[in-house]
Amino acid sequence: EMQSQVERLDLIRRTLDERKTISTREIMQLCQVSFDTARRDVIKLTNTGQAIRIHGGLMKIKQGTVPDYNSRAHVLSPIKNKMAKMTAKYLTADKLIYLNASTTISQLCHYLTGLNATIMTNSIDNAGALMMDNLPNVILLGGYLNKENHYTSSLNSLKEIDQYEFDVAVIGTSSVNKNGVFVVNHSDAQIEREVVNRTKTVILLAEEYKFKEDRSSPYKVMDCKQADILITDNRLAPQYRKYFKKNIKIREVLAEESQN
Repeated sequence: EMQSQVERLDLIRRTLDERKTISTREIMQLCQVSFDTARRDVIKLTNTGQAIRIHGGLMKIKQGTVPDYNSRAHVLSPIKNKMAKMTAKYLTADKLIYLNASTTISQLCHYLTGLNATIMTNSIDNAGALMMDNLPNVILLGGYLNKENHYTSSLNSLKEIDQYEFDVAVIGTSSVNKNGVFVVNHSDAQIEREVVNRTKTVILLAEEYKFKEDRSSPYKVMDCKQADILITDNRLAPQYRKYFKKNIKIREVLAEESQN
């Protein structure tokens, strides 16, 4: 019985857990597939940030952690880019928009050049990307700089957020399960929780694999039911759809592409 890609990727990840690295040739033997198929699996795992590509194969990401921002930022994943592009369609003029720190969202910023809106963020990379044009207006939350993940945080930020009501918040995440949407950093989660509670429309960005991972992302940002729009890559399995409210709008970038 030929394994599906999902099964193969699972097997490759489990093997990586034990061995730290695996070559494309070893994947061919392990999964009994052609070199091209093994290469596609390698690309899929690296593009979605689940492993690091090395010459001739894959290297495991540090145990139980989401790879930090620096190792993810240079993976310019075409999938993240498509998700970013789709998200941009929901961000229109005259809105107050909150963007959290996420590699997909920093790609989104490139699609917002010239948009006559105001964007609040605590992400240094988002702010940098939004400097290309005099619009949108940017409010950068201040405070202590988290150098690993390129965002700022402070108790003052929480007070400042209290002064605003947001039209839209775009939230990137590291894992989603039935209990909610989670991120890696405590200080980041606090700010986002506050934002989500003060926002009319919450757009959640989460690739399908983030529903499957049991990663160390202990800090909850929101309940799944608080999301109004979910932007993901592949068609979402019914058990994951159940996490969300009935009338959520789900956009599956790759599934929609294959229909067109």
